[in-house]
Amino acid sequence: MAYTSIQKIRFDDVDGAGIVYYPRFLHLCHAAFEDFFDATAPFGYPALITEKRLGFPTVHLEADFQAPLSYGDTAVVTLAVTKVGTSSMTLGYQICRKRDAVLCFTATITTVLMDLDARRPVPLTTELKELFGRYLTDPATQPRS
Repeated sequence: MAYTSIQKIRFDDVDGAGIVYYPRFLHLCHAAFEDFFDATAPFGYPALITEKRLGFPTVHLEADFQAPLSYGDTAVVTLAVTKVGTSSMTLGYQICRKRDAVLCFTATITTVLMDLDARRPVPLTTELKELFGRYLTDPATQPRS
């Protein structure tokens, strides 16, 4: 199963050429990750950070850019969990233009659960493993980045 987040491309997302500036694609991925928590977890991402003092820093990523997004476009960001480890997980992302369903961007991002105070990795909680397990898909079905 995958999770989908809809993101509007705003003026501050684009560069002088009028297309999404490449690091903003990663921002769209992270926004979808936060939306995923808000929609599926018993607590939102802000509560994870501020109350539980846990976070998911990125430790590895691979990305490919296939087509541009422009100011005013709507991006459909699909997130799928492709691997759950002891303290890490790998997410596959696809970003498509809503108006024509063109695939614009793919990424594979590995994150590690970190205790924000100790600044060290910690094992995924049972609650998080169960949450991510519900969205676990076969990585072979994800586009290669």
